[in-house]
Parts: sequence; structure tokens; C-alpha cells
Amino acid sequence: MVQGLAGLEGSFSVDEWRKVTGYLAGLPEHTSSGAVGRMQMWALVNPPADPSGVQLFGRLQHLLRARGSEPSPGGPEGRPAGKRETTRQRALKRTLEKSSEEEARAHMRSRYTTEGTKRTYSSNTVVYREWCEGKGVPPYPTTVRRLETFAGYLLLMDGYKAPSGMISAIVSENARAGWVLDDPAGDVGRILKGLKRESPDPESGEPLGLAQFRVIFGRVRTVGAYRAALQLLGEHFTLLRTSSMQSVRTDQVHVSEGKVKVEWGVSKARGRCSRHLTFERVELVPPLCLPEAPDGVPREVRYCPVAVFTQLKGMAGDKALLCPYVTYPSFREALGGAGKPGILSCLNESRPAGRSRAAFVTHSARIGGCCTLLKAGMDPMQVKKMGDWSADSMVTYYGDKVLRDPDCVEAVRFYNPVSLAHMYTARVRAG
Repeated sequence: MVQGLAGLEGSFSVDEWRKVTGYLAGLPEHTSSGAVGRMQMWALVNPPADPSGVQLFGRLQHLLRARGSEPSPGGPEGRPAGKRETTRQRALKRTLEKSSEEEARAHMRSRYTTEGTKRTYSSNTVVYREWCEGKGVPPYPTTVRRLETFAGYLLLMDGYKAPSGMISAIVSENARAGWVLDDPAGDVGRILKGLKRESPDPESGEPLGLAQFRVIFGRVRTVGAYRAALQLLGEHFTLLRTSSMQSVRTDQVHVSEGKVKVEWGVSKARGRCSRHLTFERVELVPPLCLPEAPDGVPREVRYCPVAVFTQLKGMAGDKALLCPYVTYPSFREALGGAGKPGILSCLNESRPAGRSRAAFVTHSARIGGCCTLLKAGMDPMQVKKMGDWSADSMVTYYGDKVLRDPDCVEAVRFYNPVSLAHMYTARVRAG
């Protein structure tokens, strides 16, 4: 510390030096810049009686930084004076020494897409790989000419719903295999545009809104169907995928008076990240009625995140998972499909002409929550963060759906971060 301060005597008066040494006396021995930084933070929390004290710290830190830019004697070249090698820097050096460049690139390529997307791409490109093997050429590395030919076959087929998705999957698999596609003229972009031109819109699920949930809960006849309907409503409020909703633990739901906080792991982050949302009670929305509810099931359910997650947590009891009785097969069975009755069957009885897939599926709850908030006027960027979408395209797509069909959902602001921020600010001021 003394070496760091050497040569600065003329920069301060005697009284100022007494202030500096007085504040530094209680600090542990450390590098000069670190000590002054800690001292400056301490001064912001415990400001000195003399307002000039904070300015004094700023001047001292500026002078020390100017002197600290010189290399320390005997230290590594280019390292600032007083700086030591950190634990992470040492760990990075060891990794650079023991791992090859090819291993590092392969590990990076594995993060380009999620595991679920990899499985989808792998299954979508099976026919392409078999076609290449029949021609006696390896599927990867692919070429622009081969992609153009295969895209032409997709158009001649005149029945493939998303041909551009197939080409995108092939390009992604090519990159994941470690090959760089030689396309200086941007021909792949033209191929994708040609496939999308005059192609029908992809068959995405229709949104589940308040009106649809009234029908769903009206169809509940068993306890299993009731649990599945509550899970769908939970996915609707949190914009969660079914896999993420079924991994929520009971201790991740915190219910308090008028609010509920829900935590979950991010499925696309390999469980290393977590998110949480805090919901307020939703008022003035008529409850969802269950006219033929079985024994032990209430006759009505409020369209409110606080009520729904309180009910789910109460039904889970001492179980670890919030939805312990609803496995994915039983969930699909309760929803209905493939000609089997279920709580979604009545919504899928009439399909638009030319549609091959069911309109309402498990993902419809997530879509419906997004569309409901967008119609209620919530900021699209907030909806994007809430739904954990990495690109703006999905929120834009669902916004277009609401714009083209305003009656697809009702406008209910079941999540209001602005109101929650005001509540927090008022609580801080009151404290």
C-alpha cells in the first residue's frame, strides 16, 4: 500500500492525508487499487461528515490507477501493478494445455442447438441421409448443388408442410458435424425463399384462451382430467412448455397473501439456469365452472395464477414435484387425441379444411398465454423474456395471429410487472 501511495504526497494537503490514512488504517493489507475501491464503496454507505471526502476518494483512486498502469517489478509482462493471477485464469490455462483445438470446437458446436432441437433435426434429415447413401455420397459435408436438388424434390412432392425447415435442418446438421458450407453467393438463402414462396402457412397449434378453458373445465369428469386441466392452466400463466412444467418442484412455488412466486429450470439451458415469476391475484374474472365435477374436486376454479398454483401445491401435498400424478402419457391421455375422448377433444372436433393436425395441442396453453398478454397490451419484449424466447420472431408471429384474428383470445392481464414494481417501490419507501 505504501508503494502504491509513494510519490503522491504533493497531491493532497496534510489534513487530506490524515483523512486518507484514517480510513485506510482499518482495511486489510491489499493492493492499492483494491483498497481504495473498497474505501470508496465504504464511503458511499457511510459518508463522511465532510462532503469533500467522497471527492477525495475519487481523486486518490484516479491517481493510483494512473500509476498502477505501469508493469509491477518482476510480474508478468502486461499485467497491471499489484494484480495477481486469479483462480479462473489458472484454470483456463490448464484447460488450454490439456484440451485440443478440435475438442474445443466440437464442444462449442454442441451448444449451437438444444438437445431437443438436435433430436428433431436428426429425425427430419433421415430421408436426406438415405437419399445420399443411395447415390453413394456422404451426406456431410453437403453442397449448395445437393441442397438445391433435394429442395426441388420437396417441391415436386407437393405435400410436405414445411420444406424450408428440412433444408434448415440439413444446414444445421452440416455445421454441427464440423463442416463449413461453401456458399459465397448466398444461394442457400435464395433456396429457402423459393421454398417459402406460395407455400401454405405451417400448421401451428391454436391458442388456448379464457373461452377455451371454460370449455375444457366444463368437460372435466375425473380427478385425472382435473389435474391435467390445472396443469394446462399453469402452463398458460407461466408460458412454460409441458416438460418444464412437469419438472417444477413443490418447494419452488411460494404462496403468500395475494401473490405467488413460481420458479423453474430453463429446459434449453441444461438445467443450469433458473427463472421465476411473481403473480398477483386476478380479480373481476368469472370463475371456470365444473358442472359435473367428481367427488373431491371443487365446482369452480378461478382464472387466477395465485388460485391455480395454490391448488396445485395443495394437491401435491408432501410430494417433491408440483404435478406428481400427471405423467406425460397420462397427461396426453387426459387431453385426448387419436380418436380418444379427452378434455381437448371437443375443441378439435371441427378442423379447418386442409388441416391435417389437431388445432389444440399441449403447446396451445403456452401459445394462448402469449397471445392473451399481447392482446391485453403487455410489452412484446416483456412477453419474450417471460416466454424465454431467444429471438423476436416467435412473439412477432403470435402478435400477427392476434392482429389477424382478434377473437382468438380474450384480453386478460394475468401478469402485471408494472404493478409489481410499484408495490415493491412502495414497500421500500415505507420501510
